[in-house]
Amino acid sequence: MPNFREFYSRYLLRAAPTHFLLLGIVLASALFIYTPQAPNATSTVSALETSQDIELAKKVGKEIIAACPIVTDVKNLAAYNSCAQKLSQLKTLRDTMNAPFLWGAQSKVGNYNIKDSQTTAFDPLVWRRIYLATFMFKGEPQIEQVNNLIVIHLPTQFRNQFDIGAYPYPFWHSSKKWDSYQQSTELLLFLEQEKLKGALRSAVIDPQRPKVNHAWNGKWIWTDARGNKQPYVTLYTRLFSPSNPHVAEVDAAYRAFEVKLRQNACVVCHSPDNASKQNPLLILSYPNQALSLRHETVRQIKEKRMPPPAGIFDDQERQQLIELAQTFAQAGDRALAYEGEKLTSGKN
Repeated sequence: MPNFREFYSRYLLRAAPTHFLLLGIVLASALFIYTPQAPNATSTVSALETSQDIELAKKVGKEIIAACPIVTDVKNLAAYNSCAQKLSQLKTLRDTMNAPFLWGAQSKVGNYNIKDSQTTAFDPLVWRRIYLATFMFKGEPQIEQVNNLIVIHLPTQFRNQFDIGAYPYPFWHSSKKWDSYQQSTELLLFLEQEKLKGALRSAVIDPQRPKVNHAWNGKWIWTDARGNKQPYVTLYTRLFSPSNPHVAEVDAAYRAFEVKLRQNACVVCHSPDNASKQNPLLILSYPNQALSLRHETVRQIKEKRMPPPAGIFDDQERQQLIELAQTFAQAGDRALAYEGEKLTSGKN
């Protein structure tokens, strides 16, 4: 700017009077362009919100690590159960999680756009108690900011030596998925505007980590030698507190609903193998995982969108399924409310 003014002064000494007015207009315009502007209120608020997200991310990360520390004995069921219980009751984590909550494997190292990865949508309680608890954590959370997105990096180790009924479903139906659980070095949680949108198993793997191999026998559900339904962790008795008075109600509602779902081929699309290539996948074939879709099924059956392409043709059959879906959704709400969970009937 000093050089510009010096040039202007020299020019005035020899410029014709008719040029003075024109140059004055030019100078005024130039000075207006170069004048520093006052800080934008919107950007200031955004910076404040980002700062709050970073502090919240640190708190969430530290609490998860503290709830589920690494233990030497990977088969330690007591540590697993303790971890699941603590995660269920972490108020900050519970209040921060979005519903539905997305979970999957990172598509590519460094890609933090969760929509680019194949995910499954979960009820928040189901994810943190049944899925997150299968991991152990160590060290400190690493917080990374990518534009307005806050990425929480949690160093992790997977509990890979349990009996197969302790896993939400047979992950080993896909060797790639099973290896992702066993060898991923960290979990990535994504926070934006004080909401955890989802989590991914990092694409950064450690091939030296020991692996347990399971043969896939094609069975998603089975009964063990003692007559117990498996995987046992999918049952409501595993998900909800022993004192929850709505467990039997929601279980009965799901069983009746699930029979009709199978009769109308709904579980063909809504099973872990994801034959219909949904993204995110919505699972109905297991009791606890069906909770994430409990309100959406009512809407889609009513609107003849489920099953595709045009819903259930028979009006009486469709109405029966709607009523069963509503009963299940209401029972699920009561059971989750008892646990202190936030309820939503929003669209998945």
